[in-house]
Amino acid sequence: MLDKEEVITINDMALNLQEEIRSFIRSLPNVELKHDPMSEEAYFYGLRNFAHFHGPRHIDIRLSKTQQEEALRTHIALHHKYAPQAGWVSCVIETAEQAENTKKLIRQAYDTCVSLKTRFKSAK
Repeated sequence: MLDKEEVITINDMALNLQEEIRSFIRSLPNVELKHDPMSEEAYFYGLRNFAHFHGPRHIDIRLSKTQQEEALRTHIALHHKYAPQAGWVSCVIETAEQAENTKKLIRQAYDTCVSLKTRFKSAK
């Protein structure tokens, strides 16, 4: 069993990693933080929610089907509990390596949003 000091250290680390992820997301152009029924901390590009937090250690990310399959195959993401059919995956952020992998997935999700919006505009 962990003593109180170890629990505080783990919680501080999780909060620091979460802040690192937040800063990364906010550095992406045209991203908006909005309230969403899934999370009070959801990140959007246009109308598309591409990432949202569930507490300091969990984030859900919306990927393309191909990206989702790769993230699951390589074990850098977990199956999403409620909407895997929409490309959602879940990530646990407890280590620096998990944070780096999560940022890569977030970048993929963001790039997909940009691509979809660009294609939609081109089709008009």
